[in-house]
Amino acid sequence: MKVAALDLGTNTFLLLIAEVTNGAIQKVLHDEVQVVRLGQRVHENRRFHPEALKRADDCFTSFSRTIRSHGVEKILACATSAARDVTNGADLISLGDTHGIPIEIISGVREAELTFLGTIDDASSGPVRIIDVGGGSTEIISGEGKKLLSRTSVDVGSVRLTEIFVSRHPIPESELDQMRTYLTEKFSNAAGLADSSAKVIAVAGTPTTLATVEQGLAFESERVHGFLMSVERLKFWARQLAGMSVEERQGLAGMEPKRADVIVAGALTLLSAAETLGATTLQVSVRGLRYGVARTLGA
Repeated sequence: MKVAALDLGTNTFLLLIAEVTNGAIQKVLHDEVQVVRLGQRVHENRRFHPEALKRADDCFTSFSRTIRSHGVEKILACATSAARDVTNGADLISLGDTHGIPIEIISGVREAELTFLGTIDDASSGPVRIIDVGGGSTEIISGEGKKLLSRTSVDVGSVRLTEIFVSRHPIPESELDQMRTYLTEKFSNAAGLADSSAKVIAVAGTPTTLATVEQGLAFESERVHGFLMSVERLKFWARQLAGMSVEERQGLAGMEPKRADVIVAGALTLLSAAETLGATTLQVSVRGLRYGVARTLGA
């Protein structure tokens, strides 16, 4: 069965088209990401900004064309943190209807379930922690083998923290200190999830971008998926990127230009989560929520 699974996040929209049999992804036919910045000023206004909805509309126009070209049998888009935080979420659902894309605004619990399902492979064993850094929230998911045990959702992310703390680029040390203190406090409830024997997997745009920058290469799924990044290198890149202008970051090999203004907040969020878990190394994954949605559609 051909399915189209969409992840409508605070910063990015992702489209996965895949062939799925009995809940197993057999072949990826199309995998695309667009930076939409749906969460523009959501923390401040609790409403989708008209400009953000216009960008979403443009993205849906492109995505729907791709979906039709593949002749998919089932479609589902899941909207996450930003959509949960606003009072006009129906506007986004209406846009999806216009383009033939059904949208569900899912709870944090459901988001964790789908992310876990999409990230863990059938051969997984032992304790695992998944860090999913979003634009508006970050999830820490705890599992054992293929069994999800718990999830913790924290209202911190690359877009939200940039809007709260960052006034200019390069980012002043005082603002970085404020962000670090805020993150330490926010992640304190997740300290009990630390397990030195657990594999720690990082999903979403922040870790995949940092993995490409670390390698100095344009994004290639095969090079990024499974890439191991030490926490020490993560610290290095957080410092290095904070000291650059947005334009300088955009000039780095592997940097997604539209992510350059929020990548420091994302890196610090990922670093704080990793340190809370006591991790020394992160395994980067290109999978996540959309893969879980696809597996569910094709079950």
